[in-house]
Amino acid sequence: MMSVFRNTPILLLLLLFTSSNGEEIQFKEIKRPYETVTPAIEKLLNTKDQSDADMVTEFWKNAYSTGLPLVEIDSLDDNYNYITIAYQDNRENLRVKLNVFGIYSDYHLGDRQLYRFKNTDLYYRCYMVPKDICFAYNYLITDTLTGEIWKKRDKFNKNRIPTGKEKNYSFSAFDLGKHGVEWNCENQKGLDSKIDTLVYIDKIVNRKHNLYIYLPSGYNHNKKYPVIYLFDAFIYLNRVEVPHILDNLIDEKKIEPMIAVMFGTYRDSRKILLPLNHEFKNEFVTDLLPIIRNKYSTSLKPENNIIGGMSYGGLAAFYISFYHPDIFGKVLSQSGSFWRDKVLTDSHDNEIRKDWLINQFLISEKKI
Repeated sequence: MMSVFRNTPILLLLLLFTSSNGEEIQFKEIKRPYETVTPAIEKLLNTKDQSDADMVTEFWKNAYSTGLPLVEIDSLDDNYNYITIAYQDNRENLRVKLNVFGIYSDYHLGDRQLYRFKNTDLYYRCYMVPKDICFAYNYLITDTLTGEIWKKRDKFNKNRIPTGKEKNYSFSAFDLGKHGVEWNCENQKGLDSKIDTLVYIDKIVNRKHNLYIYLPSGYNHNKKYPVIYLFDAFIYLNRVEVPHILDNLIDEKKIEPMIAVMFGTYRDSRKILLPLNHEFKNEFVTDLLPIIRNKYSTSLKPENNIIGGMSYGGLAAFYISFYHPDIFGKVLSQSGSFWRDKVLTDSHDNEIRKDWLINQFLISEKKI
């Protein structure tokens, strides 16, 4: 039977894909963050027997020592922690906003504007978050005098994505659910895995796309490898660092060696190619897939092939697998845009939300 997964970490799915112990993975209820005042900020707001400047200096001293966001335990709720987001700048003419990547239900975070503490260099915002929350962020800063806008990472947070050298698209990473091994980090054992780059020109918008093919260490053309196909290569190279994850999992013998194919997309064309596009589905299966299978040693068994992606990529993966369970036996759909209809808006420019693909599964007989 074709397996379908939603809103699920890629690491767990990769483990599930090749795990032989048969253990069932259980997922917790999704809990929402919400706005609050943390104990640290409440102390700042209420203290009167010490100067504001001294209190803020002490806050930054602790930030340099322990890092940010500042995490405090909620003694009344074992499921939540307090966190304080903070940005340091002594200019008054700034508007600082928390710019979040990869967190569910942003509206629960309010307007995400940071407050300035009196006439100090402390801009802050407080939240109550689940103890296993994970997201990436930076600061969106506006000079209210000049109108200039720029982004900055959190200098008090040493964790970032992508890992390694900082890039202009780096985000600070915050993960309360980390346990043990950092699968996302580069393996230091000198593995000979590699990434090939191929160029593909689609027939729909006639644009070049890079295909990034991860080949595991010790790749042997005489062996048939499981494959995971992923849309939105930038995400899976620079946010969820699939090559590093696979290197580490394979090296630790958590999964068997496998190939990953990451399809590059562009912001303007992905909204044409990926959501419920039958032409692209046909092109992917009849043109793109043979390119990979002719050049690399891949398993043809459906149970050894995953197709996946995030958002529109997750929808496209689900859509292609719906028509081709004979090719793809498993789907990794991370926050797939299942709300989409075949047409995005009606004649009045109202968004159409009819869960088209979900309804196709409901009215169709089991595929396999």
